[in-house]
This record gives sequence, structure tokens and C-alpha cells, in this order.
Amino acid sequence: MSRTGLLTGAGLAVFVLAYASLILTGTTVIRQSADPGATGATLWAALLPPLAAVILAMLVAPRAAVPQPLAGLPRPRLVRETWLLLAAAVAFPVAVALVGRGLLYPVAKIAILLVVPLVGFRLIRGDGPAARSVPRPVTWLAPLPAVVAWFLLAEVSPLSPPLTQHLPDPVTLAIGSLITLLTAGVLEEVFYRAWLQTRLEVLYGRWPAILASALLFAAMHVSHIDPEAVGIGIASVVAAQGMFGLMQGYLWARYRNIWVIILVHAIVNLIYVDMLI
Repeated sequence: MSRTGLLTGAGLAVFVLAYASLILTGTTVIRQSADPGATGATLWAALLPPLAAVILAMLVAPRAAVPQPLAGLPRPRLVRETWLLLAAAVAFPVAVALVGRGLLYPVAKIAILLVVPLVGFRLIRGDGPAARSVPRPVTWLAPLPAVVAWFLLAEVSPLSPPLTQHLPDPVTLAIGSLITLLTAGVLEEVFYRAWLQTRLEVLYGRWPAILASALLFAAMHVSHIDPEAVGIGIASVVAAQGMFGLMQGYLWARYRNIWVIILVHAIVNLIYVDMLI
């Protein structure tokens, strides 16, 4: 078996083990949000919407050739940039464990997931050409069936958990939503998909890159884990955030439209969507 096949099999095995451990322990409801009072989601709610989106995306090909950004860069440079991003992806959950999810959380996220990579890219590049990880979108309509199917299943169908968390005053809610939009919807997609996954695709292939970036994206949410149930917590994060990251990663690899996956991420994070529905 090729290296790509081995890496893909290992990544898929992590997801299978996560769901299997949850089922075998009778854990049918998992935590998807760290917000106080947020309702848990069933395993079906975590699995079916992103799975339906991936299947539909497989069936609907873009009519135009999808660009492969960074494919022309020297391999040693890509390797160094990838290790930089992997180090940042590991450092961020550690930083969250230290600073918590208070006011320092967005500061730590911007510093580790934005400032550090940008400075590192510039230092690694030296006199070489600038690299653009986010190409201009070549397709807008092709991703829509997958996105609509995900939205209907995740936000409108009976699979959607009800809105139960306590909401702050309107001004605090608006400011918090804007910060979340920028640091989660935009920054996380740029870091995990456009920067990290795109480089991993060049080095290791599409599916290993999608799975690795999805699992690292899941690791970012370790603050959701109950210290008294670490094993179940890790499996829950992989089943929920990991599966969402897999969907986002496949949409990025399939269509290379950053705005589509930012929109999907924004829908997940913005409480206004749940209020309107």
C-alpha cells in the first residue's frame, strides 16, 4: 500500500474508533459547543449533515479546473512552512489550556494562528516568490447542493439541537458575534484549510491532508473536554468538530472557494442564525 493510502487509512481509523467508542459506551449525546447552557447534539446530528455534504460534493464536480495553489513552490520551503503550521496548530490548544476562553482567548488565537504563520512565511520565503494559498474562486454554484443539504440537516431538521443557552445583552452579543466571525469563521478556515491543508495536499495527497487538518482542527477544541471523562471527551471532539472539519476540508479541496467554507463556519458559530430559524 502507498504512503498516501496508509495515511488515509490511519486518519479514517481515528474517526471510526471515535464513533465506535462513543456507541460502545452508550454516549449518544455529545457536546458541540463550549457556550454555557448549550444543548448537546446526538451522534446522528454530528455525523449525517457533514456526511451528506461530502457525498453531494463528490457527485457535483466543478465545471472549471480547480487551481492547485502552492504546487509550484520548492518542496523544502513547503516542508518548513508546513512544520511551522503544525507547530502552531499544536501550540494553540496548549495556550487555550493556560489562558482559558476569556478575553485572552481571541488574542492568543490571533497571535498563534495568524501572526506567527505570517511572520514565519516571510522569514522562510527569504528572497523567493510570494505564495498565495487562496486563489480566486472559479466556481460558486457547484458547492451549493452540498451546503444546502448540510444547512437543512444541521440547522432546520429535527437533528438540529434547540437554542437553550443564555444570551447576553444585544451589544455584548453583537460584539462577541463579530469577534467570533473574524477569529473563527475567517481565521480558522484560512489557517486550517487554506494554509495548512493546501500544503499537506502538495506533500502527502488530498485525503491525508483533509483528514490531518480535520483532526488538528478537532484538537483545537480540547477545552470542551470534561477533565473527568477525557476519553469520551476526545472521542466527542473527533466525532463533532473533527467531522465538521472533514466536511470543510473536502469542500475546500473540491472547489477551492474560501468564501463558501467561511459562510458554513459562520452559520455554525453565529447565534443569530439559530434565532432566525
